[in-house]
Amino acid sequence: MKPFAKAYVILESVLGALLGVYCTYTYILQLSGSDNLKRELMQLVVLFVLAYLCRCFPIHIRPDFAIDMAFISNVAILLCKGPIVAAAITFVSSPFVVARVPSERNKYSHILNTPFLKSAFNYGNFTISVFIGGKAFLLAGGIIGDLSLPGVLLPMVAMILAIMLVNSSLLMMLFKLNLGTKFFSNLVRNVYEFYPSVLAAAPIGFFISKMMILTDGEYVVLLFLLPLFLARYTFSLYIDVKHNYYIMIRTLTYSLEAKDEYTRGHSERVELYAKALANELHLSHSKVEKIAVAALLHDVGKIGIDESILRKPARLTPEERAIIQKHPEISVHILKEVKLSPIVFELILHHHERYDGKGYPDGICGEDLPIEVSILGVADTYDAMTSIRPYSPGSTPEQTKQVIMEEKGKQFHPKVVDAFVRAYDEGKMALIERDNKDRYFSI
Repeated sequence: MKPFAKAYVILESVLGALLGVYCTYTYILQLSGSDNLKRELMQLVVLFVLAYLCRCFPIHIRPDFAIDMAFISNVAILLCKGPIVAAAITFVSSPFVVARVPSERNKYSHILNTPFLKSAFNYGNFTISVFIGGKAFLLAGGIIGDLSLPGVLLPMVAMILAIMLVNSSLLMMLFKLNLGTKFFSNLVRNVYEFYPSVLAAAPIGFFISKMMILTDGEYVVLLFLLPLFLARYTFSLYIDVKHNYYIMIRTLTYSLEAKDEYTRGHSERVELYAKALANELHLSHSKVEKIAVAALLHDVGKIGIDESILRKPARLTPEERAIIQKHPEISVHILKEVKLSPIVFELILHHHERYDGKGYPDGICGEDLPIEVSILGVADTYDAMTSIRPYSPGSTPEQTKQVIMEEKGKQFHPKVVDAFVRAYDEGKMALIERDNKDRYFSI
């Protein structure tokens, strides 16, 4: 970690710890002066359990993206108890959180196997974010314990937005100091990706806080935890099915690559390049995901092409070229029974179309082609030209860049070429090479 980044982490961690200690101490004083200490303690236990369980069981959509159930507990605690109590519970519960690592089976992260500075920074981030979110609720006109509608809605939105902005800002600043990434664009993107799921989870926190202020609310909340986590389990099963579906898609591409050693890894590399271009164009995550699926499957139709043509070390004859140009249609025919998005089929079928209309199979041109087609086309061309094939030693990345630039407005959509140049100049199109053990690394 760079010196400035390390200093920033230490400063943020210390501030978060001081805030957590202050809020915990203040809450203890509040408890000692309570008229109904027994109920206050019971509510504390229930809210602590809720916060702890929500922190331990995020829903991982993908390894780098999760729906954080902690927002449910944060909203509930902030609405019925305020920022002091919410920050105190967040601070005290953080060291005990145990969460599954999404990228590794049967592995869990906790305070004992996580670097101290990383844990301290995260705990400080959570504590500061929750506290400022609670203050934003009050500044927007919210009243702790007053959950009447519609008056509570605007303060709730302000609270959620404040939590997200503070949480993301602290994290993006660390990335900027340590990795040199852009602060504002990454902040906007992070909030854009997470805010819809957080906003959707917020009503559950509202309902929990409504239950908590009932006469026997703490017991009602305990009963509510069962259906809440059952719903979470059901949704996790759906995500697992979706993940397995993605693995099956990869398996299908491996079957093609086993047939032609020179295309080994091609589909996965095209997927990475295409995602980099799509992100450079600021496409939505949903569109990026569809492009990634199309990239993995775009050449699957070559399974139906004779190996003598695929592996031919010389130029293809016109007859052989006509056969190879059938592979997009063969791909669609093979996949027709698979439940894929229509745009995925369109990308697979038309990934060899050109912006000037001279491509195949239909000769579609210009704006009649979705921009995603050109994204896939540029990614495919970039990997094909920089790869060693029986008929080609492969071009350098710089040579390939020049060719792609020359095809701006001809083979490729101008906006995609501009995005490619930006991504290339920023190092986002670094070649994905293969070592002798078929593991991929970036250079």
